[in-house]
Amino acid sequence: MNNHPGLDQLALFAGGDLPAWPALRLRAHLCLCAHCAAEVAALRTARLELRSAAAVLPAGLDWNALEAEMSANIRLGLSAGAIVDEPAVVDLNVPEPAGWRLAVVLASLSFVALAGWWLRNPVNLRPGADSAGAVLSEARPDGLALQSRGAALTLLNQPDQPAVTTVSWDGGARASFVDSETGQVTIHHVSAQ
Repeated sequence: MNNHPGLDQLALFAGGDLPAWPALRLRAHLCLCAHCAAEVAALRTARLELRSAAAVLPAGLDWNALEAEMSANIRLGLSAGAIVDEPAVVDLNVPEPAGWRLAVVLASLSFVALAGWWLRNPVNLRPGADSAGAVLSEARPDGLALQSRGAALTLLNQPDQPAVTTVSWDGGARASFVDSETGQVTIHHVSAQ
């Protein structure tokens, strides 16, 4: 062995607790290393002294009182374990509410559908807006139009120019086209509010 074994291996060897193959390798090392052999001898001596000291009971030890206390602790532990191990009492006659999970899911989906319908209607997004006084925006082939209370405003596109028209969910409309003569981009954007 190039390295010296650790103190844990020497202690296991001294007590006879090291497995066979490592013990054989350590025995070969001890034949060549006086320092490690002296450590093993010191560990064996300490082990023998500890065993002889453990054989003598301390003075004034009342073995009967110690035995009674240990027995009481064991009984207490067994009683506590029995309480913990008791099965819980379950009343099997009480039926579980049938379909309550389904009812919760259906109520949630109904709420989402109702909220989506309510928010999709632009009249509901504007507080105080009624259908008679509502502003209607419309994208037409000739331009964008706003209508409210019987009046209308129309922003006309160039008749010979193709326009790109988009309508948004909040009632706005946008039309853009390029003038072929000037190259300018015209954008009409109206919003019904």
